[in-house]
Amino acid sequence: MPWRRTHDPYRILVSEVMLHQTQVTRVIPKYHLFLDHFPDVNALSLAPQNKLLEIWQGLGYWRRALFLRSAAKIIVSELNGSFPSESATLQRLPGVGPYTASAIACFAFGSTEAFLDTNIRRVYLHFFFQDVTDVHDREIMKIAAEAVRTDNPREWHYALFDYGACVLTRDNTNHRSKHYKKQSAFEGSFRSFRTKAVRRLLTEPHNSMSKRDLREFVSMDIKAHRAEYQTDDVIAALLNDNLIKECDGRYKL
Repeated sequence: MPWRRTHDPYRILVSEVMLHQTQVTRVIPKYHLFLDHFPDVNALSLAPQNKLLEIWQGLGYWRRALFLRSAAKIIVSELNGSFPSESATLQRLPGVGPYTASAIACFAFGSTEAFLDTNIRRVYLHFFFQDVTDVHDREIMKIAAEAVRTDNPREWHYALFDYGACVLTRDNTNHRSKHYKKQSAFEGSFRSFRTKAVRRLLTEPHNSMSKRDLREFVSMDIKAHRAEYQTDDVIAALLNDNLIKECDGRYKL
């Protein structure tokens, strides 16, 4: 995993945002492609949205790309290009939650603060909560905070990642977490219709379609899946997330 060979907070931020709910095998080629086009925080802050979404295509959850660019703009314009090193400060960046902030603080700056993701949670549940259900993260964190290998927190957390992902592969331990949520299928989901609308715009000249044509495209897709969503809701969600905009009777990226 190329992001394990760097301490660059920008590259670690990119990898962590990409890895959210996305398999490593899908992320690796996109990670290299993304850095080829946006090699540093300055380049990303200036990225045109259509180019950004074109490069991001295939990872899903389009808002993550916009959050990354927004974070880059803040780092460049408000922080003089310097990444904050503390988790609490990192969480002020768009799209950076407690886990992502703690991961950057650890992998880029050596923070010894404990943190959880799906795989790390699985390890602690497996060893310390074998006969318990509805386990809250705060109970796990009490143990995790004491367990951190402070002389090498990067290696410690990577080891937990890998043990949870590669050793406990047949373990449904995470079902016993109070925070467990099964990820819904993509095809026919609300996000699938959003994603396909953006993909369609990416194929159009100037990344633009008439309002009628895009609405018809979304409507036909919904009908084909016999889904109970409304075209208006899909379009409104895209507008609200600033993935598309309305201009002279057209929708464009």
